[in-house]
Order: sequence, then structure tokens, then C-alpha cells
Amino acid sequence: MAGWKHTVTYGEFLAWTHATAFMNANRDTTTHPDPVELPTPWPDKQDVDVTPEERAELRAELKARSAFAH
Repeated sequence: MAGWKHTVTYGEFLAWTHATAFMNANRDTTTHPDPVELPTPWPDKQDVDVTPEERAELRAELKARSAFAH
């Protein structure tokens, strides 16, 4: 949650997810061609200060520990 404007509860996050999905599923794409993007507490783009070597190490560790990364 580093960089977030404020914390949210699990319920608030689910309400945001549901509202965004509902609004996009039911929008008239002829009058509103762009998807609805509700404001979020997290930044749109995060500043990551990871070197390529560190990223490779982190990916290798994830691959070694994750059942889904293989």
C-alpha cells in the first residue's frame, strides 16, 4: 500500500471493482466509447526503483516459490 492516498477495506475494494465492472458492462459504447475508470487510492503509475538484476532475482525467487509461475 506504499504510495496510496488512503487505505481501503476489503469491502470498499470489492464495491469499487463491482461498480467499475457494472458500469462498463452496461454503458452505451456508441455514446461512451471509452471505459469508465473510477478514481482509485493507488497511483496510476508507480515509481519502481528496482535494477534489472534485482528484477531478475525477484522473478527467479517467484518462479521457485509460486505454483502459478511455471
